[in-house]
Amino acid sequence: QKDKMLASLVEEFPGKKIICGGTTANIISRETGRKVHVRLDKLTADLPPESIMDGADLVTEGILTIGRAAKYLEDKTELDFFTDDPGAKIVKLMLDSDVINFVVGTRINEFHQDPNMPVDLEIRRNVIKKISKQLEEQYYKETTIQYI
Repeated sequence: QKDKMLASLVEEFPGKKIICGGTTANIISRETGRKVHVRLDKLTADLPPESIMDGADLVTEGILTIGRAAKYLEDKTELDFFTDDPGAKIVKLMLDSDVINFVVGTRINEFHQDPNMPVDLEIRRNVIKKISKQLEEQYYKETTIQYI
């Protein structure tokens, strides 16, 4: 049920779309029939590569890349030198927008940890809250966070 709702939100959203997380990308792919292709031609030394999916402006790995984006925002990093860095691409897309809507999954990623320990979910929530706050306070963006 939530998978269909997520796919519908992504499909119907009129603005730019960034999909973070392999599980999230696979859910949207399954529900929409759109294939996900990993960009092996755009490898960086310390982050998983981005992917391509029709209808999405950027598809990345999850928490590592989101964490990198948060660090770039916090440090006000000059991003022109990071052309293939997925974290920098997230930041550039957000800074080019006036309103940023986050949709955050609440399912625990069983590939990362023991499902009885909701650390992954808490980290995800905290990083998104941090990014949202930075965008509002430092860059004067309007943000919303929706948990599904």
